[in-house]
Amino acid sequence: MNKKNKTDFYLLRKKSLSEGDLFITDYIKSKDEIRKLKLIIEMLSERVDRVEHKIFEKENKITKLIKGKNEK
Repeated sequence: MNKKNKTDFYLLRKKSLSEGDLFITDYIKSKDEIRKLKLIIEMLSERVDRVEHKIFEKENKITKLIKGKNEK
């Protein structure tokens, strides 16, 4: 039995790539880029959530302070 090479590495070593081979390598690269972009979006979303939470907490503290001063 012959051991199969991974498609992307095998295709990148070939000197002339057919249209189908180019499609496969572009697909693999695009898939990796999409995966990386999804990770970045998740990280940024978590950061935005944390910032929104901090802003909400500060607003609550300010309103409590204002209500406390108005009651005196």
